[in-house]
Amino acid sequence: MFNNKVVKSAVLVIAGVLLAGTVAAKEMKIAFVDVQAVAAKIPQSTAMQETIKNEFAQRIEAVGKLEKDITFNIEKLRRDGPTMSEAQQEELKTSVNTQRQQYEQLARPLDEEIRNRQAEERNKVLALIKAAIDVVAEREKFDMVLNSGAAVYAKPEYDISEAVVAQVSKAK
Repeated sequence: MFNNKVVKSAVLVIAGVLLAGTVAAKEMKIAFVDVQAVAAKIPQSTAMQETIKNEFAQRIEAVGKLEKDITFNIEKLRRDGPTMSEAQQEELKTSVNTQRQQYEQLARPLDEEIRNRQAEERNKVLALIKAAIDVVAEREKFDMVLNSGAAVYAKPEYDISEAVVAQVSKAK
């Protein structure tokens, strides 16, 4: 039915493909790292938070004081309003409205600036972490390093997070 030479050729081709596939499929060394945990543990993250806190401390304090003043005046209007004259009530309402406008003018831009600075600093920290991952992966000869969230399951011995923390902590 089938030509004997064709069958032999097909068997040889299939055997060759299977053999080549097993030779080409070398074992990969894969690790994973929890980038968020690393970022939380490294001293550079704490320093970044302190830097931002100090950078914006006066403006945050001014906004907080304005917030307290608004709350105080609203409470005063609610509490003492019935015993105040119409002119006093209107003056206090105008003062509260003015303070609210000031609050809006100060708080929104401040919040935006803080978020932008946090993003800048976070990117710097992530760059340090990435560089440390590269060093650890090269040193330990890993073919691939995944973020821990990308792995459905991984044995704890493949977690290089602590080695990355140590590497980042060395870099100042």
